Amino acid sequence: MGTTLTLGRATPEPARYKAFGRVVLARLEVLVILAALVSVPLTIVEVNGQNDLSFQVADWAIWAVFAIEYVLAFALARRRRRYFATAWLSLLVVVVSFPLLPAVFAVVRLARLMRLLRLVRLAAFGARLVPALKSTLGRRGLVYVLALFVLLVVMAGAVMSLVEPQTVKGNMWDGMWWAVVTATTVGYGDIAPTSPPGRLVAVSLMLFGIGLTATLAASVAAHFVKADQGGADLNDVVSRLERVETLLIALKPERQSDRPAAAELVPPLES
Repeated sequence: MGTTLTLGRATPEPARYKAFGRVVLARLEVLVILAALVSVPLTIVEVNGQNDLSFQVADWAIWAVFAIEYVLAFALARRRRRYFATAWLSLLVVVVSFPLLPAVFAVVRLARLMRLLRLVRLAAFGARLVPALKSTLGRRGLVYVLALFVLLVVMAGAVMSLVEPQTVKGNMWDGMWWAVVTATTVGYGDIAPTSPPGRLVAVSLMLFGIGLTATLAASVAAHFVKADQGGADLNDVVSRLERVETLLIALKPERQSDRPAAAELVPPLES
């Protein structure tokens, strides 16, 4: 009882459940990315006063994804206290994305802080997206850098539409256009922030956007250089070298057994 036979060995049920939980947790990373991306336009829609049943259902679904991901990761953690201390960002996302939190703010007469709460929510979603993208796309450098650039543009456009809605006419697309122009250092000047919070967002976008744009350009150049140099041939050479190394390791014990004993190599001492 309590064990499962696998290839002649007994695997405890808790270990099997933990392995299954880790697989589910890895699959949840994709849902975390989708939920965080969907929450950006959803937040803008809520600011514009739209809050019908479909938006409420989407809000609860997004919160459920982050809540399930945090609870499952906490249950699978070996040191739960350490996980609680280090995974504070995931907990913050669960707290600030709770759908009933705006109603609680309205009850305690803190409705003026709702705009600040939405900004914190967007910032938390953006910060939570980075490790999720790294775990799913980290091995593909060009795709990972491109995803980070798109994330930066979307988040900056959304924040600008919340901080200075009059500058971007309350339109997230205009905010994203301004973010692309600013991050790529083109600077058309058709949209320019005027308030201190908006300029703070612009400075942050400049600092992060210039470095990320340069990294993206370098990644694209490296991708084409690798393709011109015959990346497939290089991979074939590497695979052949690995097979030769495996054969040498397999032949090493046989070569050692064919050698004469150490006693036969040492000449006898003359009396």
